[in-house]
Amino acid sequence: MSDEPVLPHGQSGAQALGVGLSEAEVNSVPVEESPQTFEEHYEALPPVQVPHPVHTFIGPVILSLVLFSMAGVLVRVHLNRLFTYAGAPVYGLIWVQMLGCFVMGAAMRLKGVLLSYSPALNVGITTGLCGSITTFSSWQLLTFQMFFNTQREQHTRFDNFLGGMSVLVTTLCCSVAATRFGQMVGDEMRIACNYFRQRLAPAGVTVSKFDTAVLHGKIAGRRDGWLAWDRWRHMDIALAVGGFAGIIAAVLVVALAPHTRSVSIALLFGPVGTLLRWKLASLNTDRKRLGRYVPPIFAGLPLGTLIANLLGSAALAIVHILQTGAVVRPSVASCYVLVAVADGFCGCLTTVSTFAAEITVMQSRRSMLYAGTSIVAAQAFFILISGIYFETSTVDYPVC
Repeated sequence: MSDEPVLPHGQSGAQALGVGLSEAEVNSVPVEESPQTFEEHYEALPPVQVPHPVHTFIGPVILSLVLFSMAGVLVRVHLNRLFTYAGAPVYGLIWVQMLGCFVMGAAMRLKGVLLSYSPALNVGITTGLCGSITTFSSWQLLTFQMFFNTQREQHTRFDNFLGGMSVLVTTLCCSVAATRFGQMVGDEMRIACNYFRQRLAPAGVTVSKFDTAVLHGKIAGRRDGWLAWDRWRHMDIALAVGGFAGIIAAVLVVALAPHTRSVSIALLFGPVGTLLRWKLASLNTDRKRLGRYVPPIFAGLPLGTLIANLLGSAALAIVHILQTGAVVRPSVASCYVLVAVADGFCGCLTTVSTFAAEITVMQSRRSMLYAGTSIVAAQAFFILISGIYFETSTVDYPVC
């Protein structure tokens, strides 16, 4: 039903108000239009199609993932340490999740800008950097530790429940809010890019507009394989060189700096988890592969991200048991490897940034089903793998 008032038959709006103007006089009254800035006008224009396809080369994409994955591990480990201190008002992991989700939200709105430089840069920032900064498995481990009071604090069961819900809800809400805030900042940055691109263009030349692209928007063009070096962009070459340099630097640090091996070894494990998550992400758009094996209610969910988060959570639950000495008392060398697997492989295989971004672009019912399934299934893995040990074990070796 329309919200406009219903006027008597044959009566104009001016006559109904008792103004006494004729129909011609009413139509002759000028209407003042609201001022429109150049940015708003340019944003309202339809996007101009780019005449040339976007070429994606697999080599730069993989090396870009390696480079940005290592950068994400460094940011996550050191930022978590920075905000972890005695008397901290909130746990340090929440700042890690918020930073990665903010960058992901901005990158979602700047996808057109990133693709103009290189598709490898877009994949590196979203899948590599943001996915490696945030970690779904560590979030679920911290939630499990609060629910089961694995630190043996003097808490009641109700206190344990409150602690677990605090970690669970605050991280989820802050991650989604950070993603939304990043999207707003990304919109403004995209408008600024369009504005300056139009202003710097020669007179009479129409330039293509960087349009808004959601997380799983299709890339125009095709993949051209590993080689074709002469067609690589400068950004592709820079990302490839950076990926090789990152691997060499991590190996040298492992060999020459023993006191930093827990982080440097994680730099080598991290890209493995990132590349596995990148391959699993193909299931998000090609759901026919798993459609016959899953119930119809789950067929429309991002199954690739869901599987990656659950695999990483199960692996971290096993690593957590090994760190406590349930199977064998860990040595110094094994502690380095276990910490590297937890921070590197599990941390990069799982992601909160993609998880939160997918929630923001899905319908409400489907997003609630997706979030609930991910969290409940991850907690079930921790309970089945680690919970039984913490309820029955009496041996507590120092944790790595």
